[in-house]
Amino acid sequence: MSTAEVGTATAFIKWAGGKQALASSLAVHFPPLSGKYFEPFLGGGSVFFELNPIEATLTDSNGWLIDTYTAIRDDWAQVATHLDSFKNTKEEFLHVRKIRPESLELHRRAAQFIYLNKTCFRGLFRVNRKGEFNVPYGAYDRRYYDPENLKRASQYLKKAELHKGDFESGILGVDEGDFVYFDPPYYKLGGYSDFNRYTPDQFRAKDHVRLAALCNELDQRGVRWAVSNSDTPFVRGLYARYRFIGVSARREINLKSQERNIGELLIVNYGSTG
Repeated sequence: MSTAEVGTATAFIKWAGGKQALASSLAVHFPPLSGKYFEPFLGGGSVFFELNPIEATLTDSNGWLIDTYTAIRDDWAQVATHLDSFKNTKEEFLHVRKIRPESLELHRRAAQFIYLNKTCFRGLFRVNRKGEFNVPYGAYDRRYYDPENLKRASQYLKKAELHKGDFESGILGVDEGDFVYFDPPYYKLGGYSDFNRYTPDQFRAKDHVRLAALCNELDQRGVRWAVSNSDTPFVRGLYARYRFIGVSARREINLKSQERNIGELLIVNYGSTG
């Protein structure tokens, strides 16, 4: 089924560091997709929806998130039915937030994720060390899902394999001619990543080093890739041999308005470095 038949899908969740406002700008720097598309840090999925690849492997370490995409792919209408049963009130939010997602059937678990994500404060997905969602209620008077967009997203996702796991497992099977887009939690000067509580674990400097080593390996194998990250000396040092493309981004999730405009890099292993 073509995009024209389905319509254009966009991200249906909000994600700290998400690329919804940047996806089209990033895509112009990507090579033609002649092989399979891999995205090991899926998050909100904006780049995937922008590209709409013929074949994709999508991975994230957040199992609840991957369950949500799986449920939308397999039966978006059932997820929508559950979403319709929720009320956008503080009392309902606190009640739903207390329910352990693993206690719920897949489609209701997905509805719980979307509902909390779209009604919590600033759409910030955050968990504590026990993996419990702990963001307060946002008190937003708005619709928290678009059934037509969920339907379109379901069609896009039917062409994708979905996996829970670390980024290294997210590129298993990659080959020359494929393209990988890495969008890790960004490095900051303190040595770990902003908004890194998507899971009980944190993404630290050693993980950025591990990612850069993987990129070197893929480069030697002839696999094309692009990495989004913060524009810092540490990041530039890790990828000094590759090409840097400056990106201007605005992060609405940052409470300090003067800090919402930040410098970002798109690092690529193809094209001219001159």
